[in-house]
Amino acid sequence: MDILRETASSRPPVSRKELAVVALLVSGIVLSRLHSYLLFHTLVELSCTAVGLTAFALAWNTRQHLEDGFLRVVGLAIGPSAAIALLHTLSYRGMGVFPDHASDLPTQLWVALRIVQGSTLFAATVPVLSNQPARRIVMASSAVGGLLVALIFLGLFPTSFIEGQGLTPFKVGAEYAVMLVLAAAAVRLWRDRSPRHPMIRTIALGMLASSGLESMAFTLYVDIYGAMNMIGHALALLHALLIYIAVAWVGLTLPQETLYARQLALKNRFQEDAERANEDILRFAEVLAHHLQEPVRQQHVYSQLLARALPDQLSGDARAALDAIQAGALRQRALLRDALRYLSLERSSAQGAWCNGGAALRAALQRMEALVRQTGAVILHRDLPAARIDQDSLSEVFAILIGNALQHRRQDISPVVAVTCAEQGDGLLFSVADNGPGIPEEYRDRIFRVFERLAGPSQSPESTGIGLALARKIIEIADGRIWAENNSQGGTSIHFLLKKA
Repeated sequence: MDILRETASSRPPVSRKELAVVALLVSGIVLSRLHSYLLFHTLVELSCTAVGLTAFALAWNTRQHLEDGFLRVVGLAIGPSAAIALLHTLSYRGMGVFPDHASDLPTQLWVALRIVQGSTLFAATVPVLSNQPARRIVMASSAVGGLLVALIFLGLFPTSFIEGQGLTPFKVGAEYAVMLVLAAAAVRLWRDRSPRHPMIRTIALGMLASSGLESMAFTLYVDIYGAMNMIGHALALLHALLIYIAVAWVGLTLPQETLYARQLALKNRFQEDAERANEDILRFAEVLAHHLQEPVRQQHVYSQLLARALPDQLSGDARAALDAIQAGALRQRALLRDALRYLSLERSSAQGAWCNGGAALRAALQRMEALVRQTGAVILHRDLPAARIDQDSLSEVFAILIGNALQHRRQDISPVVAVTCAEQGDGLLFSVADNGPGIPEEYRDRIFRVFERLAGPSQSPESTGIGLALARKIIEIADGRIWAENNSQGGTSIHFLLKKA
């Protein structure tokens, strides 16, 4: 309910532009009186009928959203009222639809319409009646309206207008009775303290006030073409517009805005929960990895001490077990080291920085000097341009890709790795190509996942399967992308696209 109130207060039922359009249309209808009163009356009544039927359609199709009982009754009952208003329009003198009837017929239909409207507005303030199902509300208002129309056309309805004399006491009394009913409804609505948005209460009181003034205007006219009759019809149009505005606002606008507000609130809450959970997971993983490093280090140290303390002539199984312990310790240490690098990468990465590609490659080769010398590899490269990424990150990517190529080298030839770069639109396409065994097509996407390893005859026991995943994360943080392809002459090319500096 709080979200509904906050959303409702964020946007008024009618904007200034909508008010301007309505004022322009109403002014056009009023100016039509300069041509003829019949044209004015027809336009007003057809507008009331159109607005009423539209409001009824909205109320019926959004009845599940019309929690306010007053609006439910008024919106659903306006359909039968619009039908009577249409009959009133067609029966007006000069229309030629009912030539055998005098001016009393449209006046009688108007009285019937006012009775239906007054009773509807009062019933809308009675909780027992306003809480009825929508179908019953429509049936009840239709039954009352249909009975009154039948009495009129059967000649059983009291005379309401006499030519040359004006309104009959019955017509005037009916209007005053409707005014009393509307006053009682206004009092009930004013005293009602049920949860209701203030704007809805204001519009509802506006309906009752416009309808009461309408009845007053229709008790004072003598000529059906006179000024008071014209004012009464203008108030009738205002009454219909207020019903439409209230139903459209509560039935359509508020549910949509409320739904959007709830979705936005849920999105923000889920995002905060996800960020908090992600931070907790990262913190837990970092702490866990940090604390696991010490027992792993001790495992490696004591296995070395044990190997030196034991006799040189150990049995094959004992030596294999000792070597497995040492290799496992090395691998666990490498896993923990790379996991910490992967988890802390996004927070320590400097987004928006730039560096010289050649300097980043030279730094990577300097770190890998021993491995390059050990494998006898040849690293081919030229000057590389500047890219939008920090130097440490790009150097790390080069080290990972070159080291991966050397670890997965072929045993029958010396490894050769070529590092190149070419412009591609507004970006730079870096490539690290080797002459290794290549990567099967089904593994080219998987190699960039965490802990995915392709077994090879020369693979280091410290290989963790995190290296390429780390490279991908670095490139994606820099708003780039990375992928793998096999060379036409054999081997693999790892391409990554970065923005120019």
